[in-house]
Amino acid sequence: MIEPRRIDLDAVLNAHAFMRVERPPELWEVDVLDEPFIRMLGELIVVGLLHHDVLADLTVNASNVTTPEPPQDVPPGDYVAITVAGPGAWEHDRAWTPSSPEPFWSRDVDAAIRAASVVFAYVRTLGDDGGSITVWIPRAVP
Repeated sequence: MIEPRRIDLDAVLNAHAFMRVERPPELWEVDVLDEPFIRMLGELIVVGLLHHDVLADLTVNASNVTTPEPPQDVPPGDYVAITVAGPGAWEHDRAWTPSSPEPFWSRDVDAAIRAASVVFAYVRTLGDDGGSITVWIPRAVP
């Protein structure tokens, strides 16, 4: 039996070089197992592909986020934000937390982000530049 392990974000981003990849020089770690994270990232990429079906035109971005006063019901702290962005006609802006009454985007996306310990998510339109879907995952304690 294969032992579950924490996700290696560097390796995952390197494996997605078929997309545009953006990341800081030093990316924080998240305390999420690899299988739920990979499933979640796959669901985010599917959302991007629903808006624009050329994978190479999509961007996956990982960002370190520190916020003393985050939006909605998210506690202050350090997070790693994962975004998939691309061209296309994206829907209206909307936000999600685990306490949101409606599933985020779809039942599959909602289940995937919950399994990956996401504490905040949102969809954003970027005008003529398309849109994005972003999730925040708590930073692993260094």
